[in-house]
Amino acid sequence: MSRQHMASPEPLERKARPMGALMLALGLVPWAVYWVLTSQGGAAGIPIALGLSCALLAQQVWSRAYRLLDLTAFGYFLTAAAAMYGLDSTLFVDTAGPLSFTVLFLLAVISLAVRRPFSAYSARSDYPKQYWHNPDFISVHNIVTTVWAGVFFLCAIALFFTSIPAVGPLPVALVAAGFIFSLVFQSKGPAYLIQQRFRPYEWHVPVSPTSSKQQNEYDVAVVGAGIGGLSCAALLAKRGFKVLVMEQQAQVGGYCGSLMRDDFIFSTGVAGITGVWENGSVLRLLSRLGVPAEGRFVSNRTRYVYKGKDIDLPAGIPHVVDSLGDVFPEEKEGIGAFFQEATEAYYQLHEYSSDYGTPLPDHLIVRLLGEKAAARMPRNYTALYDWMNKTYRQKLDEHLGSESLKAVLSAASGQSGTSAEATPGLRALLSCIGPYLNGTYFPVGGPRAFAAMLAEVIEQHGGTVLTNYKVDRILSDRRRVRGVRCGEEIFQAHVVVANVNARTCVLQLVEANEIGGPYIDFVKGLKMSRSAFIVYAGVDEDLSSYPSFIQHVDGDYSMFINSNADRRLAPTRRSAITMVAPIGYHDFPSRDERDYDDRKRQLAALLVRKAEEIVPELSSKISVLDAATPRTLESHTSMPEGAVYGFDQSAGSRRPHFRAPIKGLYFAGASTFPGAGIESVVMSGTICANDIEGWIQSPGK
Repeated sequence: MSRQHMASPEPLERKARPMGALMLALGLVPWAVYWVLTSQGGAAGIPIALGLSCALLAQQVWSRAYRLLDLTAFGYFLTAAAAMYGLDSTLFVDTAGPLSFTVLFLLAVISLAVRRPFSAYSARSDYPKQYWHNPDFISVHNIVTTVWAGVFFLCAIALFFTSIPAVGPLPVALVAAGFIFSLVFQSKGPAYLIQQRFRPYEWHVPVSPTSSKQQNEYDVAVVGAGIGGLSCAALLAKRGFKVLVMEQQAQVGGYCGSLMRDDFIFSTGVAGITGVWENGSVLRLLSRLGVPAEGRFVSNRTRYVYKGKDIDLPAGIPHVVDSLGDVFPEEKEGIGAFFQEATEAYYQLHEYSSDYGTPLPDHLIVRLLGEKAAARMPRNYTALYDWMNKTYRQKLDEHLGSESLKAVLSAASGQSGTSAEATPGLRALLSCIGPYLNGTYFPVGGPRAFAAMLAEVIEQHGGTVLTNYKVDRILSDRRRVRGVRCGEEIFQAHVVVANVNARTCVLQLVEANEIGGPYIDFVKGLKMSRSAFIVYAGVDEDLSSYPSFIQHVDGDYSMFINSNADRRLAPTRRSAITMVAPIGYHDFPSRDERDYDDRKRQLAALLVRKAEEIVPELSSKISVLDAATPRTLESHTSMPEGAVYGFDQSAGSRRPHFRAPIKGLYFAGASTFPGAGIESVVMSGTICANDIEGWIQSPGK
C-alpha cells in the first residue's frame, strides 16, 4: 500500500505571558492618576491623564489595533480638558469620581450590548489574531466585562451618595478585586465554561474486565454494528472486556457495506476512506488491534469533471498544487499558500492528541490535558484554531480568487453533506484537506470486508457479534443503564454503546422518563443531513482506463468504479459502478405509495444518462441495475430520513455529547464528535472505548 508522507510540523510552544493583564493595568493608569490628583483638588490631573492616554494611543495608532478602554480615556480627558480650558468649567474636577466611573460603566455596558466586550481588547495581546473571535474567548470576556461593569457601577453609586474619594478604600478594593478576577478568569475561564456546558455528562461507570460474569452478562453491549460501534467493541475486546454487539441486519457494517448482484460487488456508498496514513486514526486503530494494514487498502485515483474539463488530482499536496496550477496558472501562488496553511492546521489537529489515538472534543482536552494545556492551545496551534473558527469557503476566499477553482475545491465538501459556505473548518480538514494530503483508500474486497475484519477481531478476543438481532429497548433504572432487551431475551450490561442515530436511540430505545424531556426536545430539534439516491450498475465494458472516483462538479453527482479499485469486484473485462446523487428525503415518495417504483426507475435512468457525460453510451452497456432510495437507506440502517451523514454537519449545528444523560449510555458513530465518514466514526469509537476504560493508558504509545 503506497502512502504519502509529509513531516508534521512541531507546534511552537509559547509560554503564557499575562500581557493582557498588563495592557488592562496600563489602561487604568490615566484614570488612577486623574483620581489621585483631582481628589486633592488639583486640576492638573486632567492634562496629565490626557497626556498619558495619548501616549497609550500612539502605539495603537501605529499598529491600528485600538483598545476600547484607551479610546474612552482619550475621549473623556479630551472633553474634560476642553471643558476646563475652553469653558472654564470645574465639573470634571468637582465630580471626577462619580462622573468617570459612570462613563466607565457605560463603556462596559455598551461594549457588551454590541458584543465587543472591552476587556477582550486588552486580552488580545495574549492570543494570536485567529483566536480573537472564538466563541469561548468572547464568552470569557463577556463575563469579565460584566464583572467590571458591576465594579464601575458600585463605585459610581458609592461616590454619588457618599463623600468618600475616588481613591478611597472601597473604590480601590473594588477595582483591585476586578483586576484580580480578570487575571484569574482569563486563565481559567475557558476551561470553566467548557466544564459547565458538559457537567450533566460528567459521569463514569467503573467496569472491570477481570470480574466474573454470568452467561448473559456483559461489560459492554453495543447496539448496532456500524464502523463506530465495531471500532469501540474491537478495542474493548482486545483489552479484555466482555463485549456483545447486536446488529439488526444480516451483515455488519451499516453504511460501510457491500451489495452483490449477480457477479458484481458494489460499495453501498463508501467510495474512499481517509485516515490511512502513519498518524491517521484508521491505521492507529489497526495498530492497536494488532491487525497488519498492508494489503488491506488500495489507493483511489480521483478526477473532478468541471465545465467539460477533466482535472486529475493525485494524492499529496505537491502533486495537487502542481495539477491545479496547470489548470489555473494565475492562481498557483494562492493554491500553494492555501494548502501550506491547510497542511499545518491538519497536522496540528492530530499532533495535540497523538497520545490518545484521535483528536479530542474541547471538554476532553480540558479533562485529559488539563486547564493549563487547554489555555495554551490557541497559542500553540494557531493554524488549527484559525480553521476551527471559519468555514471552508472563508478559508478558500482568503487565498483564491477564481470562482472556478473554488468550485472544484468545494466539491469535496459534498462528502460532508454541506456546501463550502456551510462546512465548518474542522469538518473541512477531515473530509476535504485529508484526502488531498494523504489520499483516500478503498478496502480490498469492498467496504464489507473492513467491517467483517473488525467483527472477527471482536470474536477472536472473546466478544460476541449477533446479527439479525434487533434491540427493542435499552434497559435503565434511575438513570443508570442495566442492559438491553431483544425480543424475549435480556442481556445485562454495565455499559451500553448506541451505534444507532441518537434520535432513533432517544425516541425509540430508551424510556422517556429516564432520559428526560429537555434532552428529548434537544434531539428532536436537531436537523438531519441530506439523503442520497444511489444506482448500482454492472457494466459489460472494461473501464479500467478511468480513475476509481470521479466527481462531476457541475452535475452534482459522483461515480465510483468499484472494480477499478479492486478487480475482483467484477467479472473479467466488466465493471461495477456505484453512482450517488444527493436528494432530499421528502423529495421521494414512501415505499407504500403507488408511484414509488416508477419514481425509482425514472431517477435511476436519469442518473445513468447524466453519467454518460463521463462514460459515453453507458446505458447501452448495463447488464445489471439496482438502486437505493432515501427510504431504502432509512429501512436498512434505521437512520431517520435516510440521512447519509447523520445529523446536519453545517457550521453552527450542534451534536450530542458522546455520553447520554443516562449513566452508562454512550453514543458512537456519526451522531457525535467529530461527525460522519469512516475516519470520523473510527475516532468516535476510539473515544468511547478509551472513556469506558477510564483513559487508564495512553493508547497512542
